[in-house]
Amino acid sequence: MEVKIMLLLNKKGSTIEMETIRKFITILSFLLILIIFSTIGIMLIEQWSFLDALWHTIITISTVGYGEVHPLSTTGKIFTMFVIIIAFIVFAYGASTVASMIFEGELQEIFIIKRIEKMISKLKEHTIVCGLGRTGQAAIKELWKEEIPFVVIEKDKARIEETKTKYPNLIYIIGDATQDEVLIKAGIKSAANLIVATADDADNLFITLSAKNLNPKLRIVARANREENVLKLKRAGATEVILPNVIGGLRMASLAIRPSVVTFLDIVTHHGEIDLRLEEVKIPKGSPFHGKLLKDLEIPKKTGVIVISIKRGDGSFILNPTSTTMILEGDSLIIIGTREQAENLKKLVKGREPGKI
Repeated sequence: MEVKIMLLLNKKGSTIEMETIRKFITILSFLLILIIFSTIGIMLIEQWSFLDALWHTIITISTVGYGEVHPLSTTGKIFTMFVIIIAFIVFAYGASTVASMIFEGELQEIFIIKRIEKMISKLKEHTIVCGLGRTGQAAIKELWKEEIPFVVIEKDKARIEETKTKYPNLIYIIGDATQDEVLIKAGIKSAANLIVATADDADNLFITLSAKNLNPKLRIVARANREENVLKLKRAGATEVILPNVIGGLRMASLAIRPSVVTFLDIVTHHGEIDLRLEEVKIPKGSPFHGKLLKDLEIPKKTGVIVISIKRGDGSFILNPTSTTMILEGDSLIIIGTREQAENLKKLVKGREPGKI
């Protein structure tokens, strides 16, 4: 399934919606006040009944052109002209306000926000990315390439516009990820993963703590700028904590002393031109792989992938597993292969033949 969505969750949306509602309420309030004022005025001046006075007010304001219920006195005519002038001003204000909302895109933006909220409500097991800095941009690039549904939360509109030039078909809302209501709008309760990539460790800590409270099963990968904050983030609920500066330094050192290894890793982590990748394939409950030895499954023969490691359900790893290693439900196979080969293996573990849906 092809999914190319970036949703940048937005508190601004509710602000725009409330402002638009306020404008409509203001217009309706002016109109209601005018109707009440005119009806009471005619009742007092002409001594008409409420219904007759209201009928006179409605046909006057709406300019439908019906004849008067009763002849008007001079005072009544002057009062009615005054009402017509006020009505014209109210209608002119209402028309200009509505036109302004249309041309400035307020109404269109509200429709987009509603459509986004509907799309988010249908997302399950998606990934949420908080922050559109360099780290966040790298994360969404990978998610986009892998066609994984995700929601991005970003409060800087300039970064939104910049990102839209790279991903022209993206859907977005702007928002502050430190607020629970924004995380909930992003579908935090039904999400599978959260990438916390803002530039502020305090914000990352707060987001991690809030997200874990909203969804205890969520897998959280958080960014830390300072090493002393790693433990704090893990205590707050982060599954993994990444130090970009440390990773950058290690990569530079590796390029200096073992360049071929780094080149190979670039290939299998999707940065090379060759379609070769490291993948993780989970063994689901009821899989035909359960209880079988690695040699009996003939994975390389059937799919072409190489199993380099097995992660057990308890979190332990079996590196370079032997042919007599038994596969169990809940295991994750760490493999090297092309995308097509990996997809074939994912079908096999579910009991389907490669190449079939």
